[in-house]
Amino acid sequence: MLSKSVRAFNDRVAASVELQTKLRAVTSPIDFLALAKSEGLDLSGEDFQMMVQEAYQQWLERLDPKMREFFSRVRSTKELDDRLKVCQSSTDAIALARECGVELSEDDLQQAAMVAEAIPGFSFEKLWFRRLGSID
Repeated sequence: MLSKSVRAFNDRVAASVELQTKLRAVTSPIDFLALAKSEGLDLSGEDFQMMVQEAYQQWLERLDPKMREFFSRVRSTKELDDRLKVCQSSTDAIALARECGVELSEDDLQQAAMVAEAIPGFSFEKLWFRRLGSID
């Protein structure tokens, strides 16, 4: 269950195109927390963890089964998760998937990026896909 602060932030984001634009410009968790604070919401570390976990779960549920299997497997294995986090391009991510026995394409990653972008609020997935150049 989301806290009152998280719900208030999500409601404010949903109601403000300007805030949605600012949110898309966020490049780190610190930037996100500063933006929330500038909007009059002081989110706790627990609130932040809850938000990113909720965003991750929503994203994962909306992925096609092949992508869900790949990201679930990678995220549940520290070595693979660490390698995923340092991917600098879609080529790197596709190569990692291939090592895991999953064939991904640029289109697969683009679809996963679009799903991430559609989830309201902050998510590490959005940051990762932005770093790959899959979303603006």
